[in-house]
Amino acid sequence: MDKEEILAKSREENRGADERFRILHQRQSAVMVGAMLAMWLFLFLWNVFRGLDTSQGGAIMLSGVAAMGFWQFYQFKMKLGLVCGLLAAFGAVTFAITYLAETM
Repeated sequence: MDKEEILAKSREENRGADERFRILHQRQSAVMVGAMLAMWLFLFLWNVFRGLDTSQGGAIMLSGVAAMGFWQFYQFKMKLGLVCGLLAAFGAVTFAITYLAETM
């Protein structure tokens, strides 16, 4: 293989993005998810200690985890991502139904 073939194959595998962009995007995603989890944990604990319903936040957080798991399976064929996505989607739907039932 010559240099151009290797570069073309790399671009195809990375879906048009170079390696640096991919690494930066992964780090950005990790920081974003970490910030979201920290805020969710704070609000979740606030509601728990005040005796308030926590199912709305759980549904929102688990829907994000489900989307991330499904994306990992789609993008990288990670079976663990699919399993986590399915479990998180089930939890998100369960929390959403609980929240809707309590607010009706």
